[in-house]
Amino acid sequence: MLNLLFDADGTLYDFKATENIALGMVFDHYGIDYNKENIDIYHDRNSRLWEMYEKGEIRQDTIAWKRFEDFFSEIGKEADAHEAGNYYIDRLAENGIMIDGAIALLEKLYGKHRLYIITNGIAKTQHGRIDGTDTRKYYERIFISTEMGVQKPDRAFFDMVLKETGIDKRRTLVIGDSEKSDILGAANSGMRSIFISFKGERSDLATASVSSYAELLEYIDKFDLEN
Repeated sequence: MLNLLFDADGTLYDFKATENIALGMVFDHYGIDYNKENIDIYHDRNSRLWEMYEKGEIRQDTIAWKRFEDFFSEIGKEADAHEAGNYYIDRLAENGIMIDGAIALLEKLYGKHRLYIITNGIAKTQHGRIDGTDTRKYYERIFISTEMGVQKPDRAFFDMVLKETGIDKRRTLVIGDSEKSDILGAANSGMRSIFISFKGERSDLATASVSSYAELLEYIDKFDLEN
C-alpha cells in the first residue's frame, strides 16, 4: 500500500472549467464584458499574485481581493475588490467539476492505497468543491496551505504532512501538474513524484512524467511492486 499525495487543481479537479463559470458570473454581476481581452487581463494579474504567494511574498488571503483590485484598476472599473473577491470565492465553491476520468481513478486507487489531498487553494473554495463532488470519502486527510500556515513548494509544508500522518516517505508519491509547486516541493522534501500533464509535457525534476490517468495507474502499480 502506497501513500499518494495528490494535488487538487489541474490534477483531479478541473479548475479551469470551474473558473470559467465563476468568473463569468462575477463579470455578469459587475456588468463587465466577458471577452478574451478582459479574461486575459484578469488571468495575468491573478497568476502574478499566485507566483508571489508560492514564493512566500504575500499572504493567500491577499490574493482573494488584490487580483480584483488590480483587474478593476486596469479596465477602469470602480467596484469593491473585497466584495468581488468574496463573491468569486463563493461561486468557485459552488461549482466543483472533476477532470474526466478522475472519479474512476479514485475508485481504482481507493482501498488499495492511502489517498491524500495537498493543495495551495483557498480553503473555502477547496472544501466546497470537494464536498460538491462527493469526493471527500476517498481521502485519508486533506491538507490546505491556508489552514497549515505554509504553502507548497516550501519543504515545511511537506514535512508537516509527513509528521501529521506518520507516513513513510519511501512509500510515498507526490502527484501533481505543477513543476514549481508540487514537483519542486517533493524534491525539496526528498520524496519521489509524478508529474501529470494532459498536454504531454515532461518534467526533468519529477521521478516520472505521465500524460493520462492510465499511465499514472501503470506507474503506481510498478512503483508499488518495486518498493
